[in-house]
Amino acid sequence: MKIKTITCHNVYNYGASLQAYALMHYLENTGHDVEIIDYLPDYKKVYNFTKVPQKGKMAKMIRIMPFLKRLLALIHNRKTIRLLPKKKYFDSFTRNYLHLTSRQYNDYRDLEKNPPYADLFIAGSDQIWNTAHGNGIDPAFYCLFEKIKDKCITYSASFGISQIPSEHEDFVRQSLRHFRAISVREKTGADIIARYGIESQIVVDPVFLLRKKEWMDLCKKDLSGNRYLLLYDFKLNDPEVEKVARKVAEERCLKIYSIYSTPKYADRFLKKVGPIEFLELVKGADFVVSTSFHATAFSVLFEKDFYTFAQKGEENSSRMSDFLSSIGLESRFLMNSDNIVPSQPVDYKLVRNKLEISVEYSKKWLLNNLYNAE
Repeated sequence: MKIKTITCHNVYNYGASLQAYALMHYLENTGHDVEIIDYLPDYKKVYNFTKVPQKGKMAKMIRIMPFLKRLLALIHNRKTIRLLPKKKYFDSFTRNYLHLTSRQYNDYRDLEKNPPYADLFIAGSDQIWNTAHGNGIDPAFYCLFEKIKDKCITYSASFGISQIPSEHEDFVRQSLRHFRAISVREKTGADIIARYGIESQIVVDPVFLLRKKEWMDLCKKDLSGNRYLLLYDFKLNDPEVEKVARKVAEERCLKIYSIYSTPKYADRFLKKVGPIEFLELVKGADFVVSTSFHATAFSVLFEKDFYTFAQKGEENSSRMSDFLSSIGLESRFLMNSDNIVPSQPVDYKLVRNKLEISVEYSKKWLLNNLYNAE
């Protein structure tokens, strides 16, 4: 069967790249011809150094003095520029591991006019329906470019939020009805869909469709002798994350290695980190502290001690808390430094048993719904 998936595959985010690879690779392992639709609209282009705000003081300055646009664009995109060293590592992963369509689509109209051929289209995984971002209100991520409903399903799709804003509800409700079968990653997502009178199933994130050994085989370096706590904090705006990272590192005599953010309290900031290097860092860590769903997922896959925080100021913590509750590790999800559990390793024997049940159910759901399309 020829299968095309559509997801956020090329946004220079570790979890996005790895989940895209996982679903593609699992389906290929089951004998299918799989490609990821190379859909990259302007709102998903991370390294666009000419992008400037459309509102606010900077936009006003550009209107008055347009010759300053290039300089102000560099100022506006300074954080992205700081992360430029990791770009080549992501580009290498995309080139070597993701099987993309030969054509890249830069807007929905192009995708609708010239859709790729497939026997089945799968939307997911990751936060493809998060309406706080452009993809959540983009018809492409609801497979509306394919007019035959029976050829469209979802796998482990996520809203990333617990409630759809009222101004987007009609669009989301109608678009979801386009799918023959829907599976989501979190209970909160299933609850949203149920409120629209639509059936869905909860399945695991695609990274769990691959065995631990398959992920380990991608790792080229062994970092396990370095004795470090891996910190992956998106916003660097929560002092509670710092308190916990410092406390754990001090208790266990660990260095703090940070990726993505540059906290002053970290011993090392690692810039040249792509998806493979991310896997190596999680695999080699003695402890992981993050505000990331996929850092949490790979901490579980590699059976690490960890704590996960919600991203302060965001409403996407349900994806972490739902997942950890499902495998009996809700105590590893922290809102502050006061409710740290005693410093004891996770009992991964119990976790493996719970996770394996969910993984087998998810594989069965996916394969059954593939073959119903034939």
